[in-house]
Amino acid sequence: MISRFRKDRKGTATIELALVTPILLTLALAGIDIALGYVHKLEIQQHAQIGADYVMSEMENVPTNTEIKTRVHEGSGLPLSAITIDRWIECNGEKNSLPACLNAGFDYTQYLSIEVEDEYTPILDVKGYADFVDQFTATGSVTLQVE
Repeated sequence: MISRFRKDRKGTATIELALVTPILLTLALAGIDIALGYVHKLEIQQHAQIGADYVMSEMENVPTNTEIKTRVHEGSGLPLSAITIDRWIECNGEKNSLPACLNAGFDYTQYLSIEVEDEYTPILDVKGYADFVDQFTATGSVTLQVE
């Protein structure tokens, strides 16, 4: 009777499919997750670009940090706490923490940086099955020379 079961090949394809399907499904979901994570990163970068576009459109009077944050918030729906604005000057190419260059002969350049952050939770984060996938922070940033 045992030798008869060894020779019988009926149903082997079904068993092989049952064994391989979870692996193929995991690979497919991982690929989709990677693509969605990348799309999320691009969206966050575009949200930072909203602020840069606003600053460039108002270049005659450079907007305040609050105005830039508000514009990015309105365009992205992200909380104001996820948006960071940083301003600095460079005197002869060196970053300066003072509001102006000490020597009048120095080349003066003012910069503005807009950084936007948001959390991304992968769809493959399944307890007991895909615990290796973690939530991550996507960051988008733009730096502009404003003066």
